[in-house]
Amino acid sequence: MSSNKLGELIASKWRGLASKESRRKKSKGHFVFYAKGGKRFLVPLKYLDHPIFRVLLEVAEEEFGNVACGPLRVPCEEELIDHLVSLID
Repeated sequence: MSSNKLGELIASKWRGLASKESRRKKSKGHFVFYAKGGKRFLVPLKYLDHPIFRVLLEVAEEEFGNVACGPLRVPCEEELIDHLVSLID
């Protein structure tokens, strides 16, 4: 492998790591879940104490069971979740 290609490979790896690090920092103090249509929601952890989100989590558990791996999915339409988030904000 030429030194130029090696340098490009290393630079590419560093950019990828930097990108992952910046995404992690942006989401600190938040959690991610997905609506029925696949839309990704990133909301503050403090929402977990809100009664609306407790009900959403209970509904998700009833629908999908207690899944330990994979993303958290909520069986609600995106528009409903948008509305609920606006009520809490």
